[in-house]
Amino acid sequence: MRWVPWRTVRGRLVLAALLVETVMLAILVGNSLRLLHDAMGDQAHEQAEQIAPVLSAALVAPLAQYDYATVQAVLDESHAIRGIDYLAVTDAAGAIVATSGWPAGKPLPPVDANFSLNDDDSPPRYDLALPIKLAGQALGTLQFGLDLTRITVARKSLLSQGVMIALGEMLLSAGLLSLLGLLITRQLSLLTAASLKVAQGQLTLEPVPEGRDDVGRLGAAFNVMSRAIAERVDLLTRAKHETELIAGSLQEKHVALTAENAMRVQAQQELEVALGRIRERTAQLNAIFDLSPDGFVSFDATGHVTYASPAFQRMTGPGFGEPVGLSDAEFSARLGEVCVEKAQFPAVESLKPNHTAPMPLDGAVPPAQPLQPERLLIELKGPGNRVLDVRMRVAESETVSRILFFRDVTHEAEVDRMKSEFLSHAAHELRTPMASIYGFTELLRTRKMSEERRQDMLDVIHRQSMLMTSIINELLDLVRIDARRGEDFEFVSLDAAALVRAVVADFGVPAGREPAVLDLPFNPRWVRADDNKLQRAVRNIISNAYKYSAAGSDVVVSLVHGETVNAAPRVGIRVADHGIGMTPEQTARVWERFFRADASGNVPGTGLGMAIVKEIVELHGGKAEVQSEIGKGTTVTLWLPTATAPAYL
Repeated sequence: MRWVPWRTVRGRLVLAALLVETVMLAILVGNSLRLLHDAMGDQAHEQAEQIAPVLSAALVAPLAQYDYATVQAVLDESHAIRGIDYLAVTDAAGAIVATSGWPAGKPLPPVDANFSLNDDDSPPRYDLALPIKLAGQALGTLQFGLDLTRITVARKSLLSQGVMIALGEMLLSAGLLSLLGLLITRQLSLLTAASLKVAQGQLTLEPVPEGRDDVGRLGAAFNVMSRAIAERVDLLTRAKHETELIAGSLQEKHVALTAENAMRVQAQQELEVALGRIRERTAQLNAIFDLSPDGFVSFDATGHVTYASPAFQRMTGPGFGEPVGLSDAEFSARLGEVCVEKAQFPAVESLKPNHTAPMPLDGAVPPAQPLQPERLLIELKGPGNRVLDVRMRVAESETVSRILFFRDVTHEAEVDRMKSEFLSHAAHELRTPMASIYGFTELLRTRKMSEERRQDMLDVIHRQSMLMTSIINELLDLVRIDARRGEDFEFVSLDAAALVRAVVADFGVPAGREPAVLDLPFNPRWVRADDNKLQRAVRNIISNAYKYSAAGSDVVVSLVHGETVNAAPRVGIRVADHGIGMTPEQTARVWERFFRADASGNVPGTGLGMAIVKEIVELHGGKAEVQSEIGKGTTVTLWLPTATAPAYL
């Protein structure tokens, strides 16, 4: 197999060390070059700042006297200074009057804005220009260039030396690391070679070197393993020989056992068929248990839970935990933990069989007495307050002593509660007007009275009859809405503004009150609605606005536009009053059936009006909202889906 450095531990160590050293050397050489560049650049810049003032002072007098020969002499003498590549002087008009080191007639190079070392220049140079002034008057300009060749040469020399030193250090490190890696991994190489020999079947090997370090202890462990393998092979060889002897004797019995084996095979096949049927039946039962809405728990003869169906675990929730293995008492205690604190039904322990009959003389256990009670209802904690119907069956089996059946009857319990509450409220609301009608009718029938008094009583009977009719109509509306009978709703495109005007016009304003203030748009606002049902909803909220606001305060009915649901616009019918208002708690319950903000009985009504409004609007696909503040009034908004104008328009 071809040796690949990065596939061995030694190679990976060497490559990793060389990579780290290469990065560090590159950083070191780069930093050295940067420091050299900065130092020599600062030196050149300082030299330029020292030369410029001296030359400027020496050139002021001859340039002011137009003594260009002296100017040329000063430039020639200054050009001899090391590091100056050229010098040139121009007069105030920009004409060159003297140069040194620069070819005659050749334009001067542009002045460098900033000092830089550019290797592309030949030679590398720093060009500067300095104005020559006398008493603030410009006489000309001195331009000269500093030769930067020695700086670039020094930088290249340092770079080449640094690279050579780095290469030498890397070669030396590679050799040293390879030698160290060889010393470290030599033991591993010997172990690898020995392992390959064992894999090829060479079980008798020379011991590999051992030592006190980790690798040496690994060699010792390998030697122990090698000796153990050799011993096992020897044992297997002898066992094989003994097996061959035994096989000879068994061969003689093989013929005699053939018939018996055939019978066993047939029996095995029959057993597999039976087991297959059992597995199929078990799978069917498991599927039934998983899909069954009713749960059950089975107990063995010792009173411990042996099985709990998935439906039971769904009913009791994750808080109950795994019931399998719990005893009678533990199961009852845990079931009590998930039940409400004050249940009106007996505890779960009452589900145990009743063995209070006297024990027969022969010691046999008497039959279980009938379950008392036969039906146990428990209420679970958590959302919804689920109610479970628990029943027990005693089994005459050695593995199953009894089974508890659990059925979720929350819906039936809730329906019973709602029916009782509904009948209670309905009876209470109907009793008052019926009592008034009966009482005044009895007075009219049995007593003589003036025509005026008689008319007053007839008015009271009429008002109470109208109130009772209104209550019965609200109850019937609620029953129809609960039935969700779609044929009762005829959805068409209606102008919401026209519908509001019609309701307000037909509304019987209470005595001493002003008609509602309308804030309606001139153009139609089409909504999809049932005309009669929507009028009933609007009439209910206008009636409530008058009931809960004092005389002299306005009731305002308006249309609002703009709310969207799933990008679909909606139109809102809004009724606002300035009445007594409601607290946040009352506002949260305003849509509940039979709820009245004024529980004193001074305001007539069943508490069904707002519940009917909510049901009607939701059956329209809309939403009812209420905002109220105690002492400031209430605003109710019915949001309805928009519709297109009727085709006949």
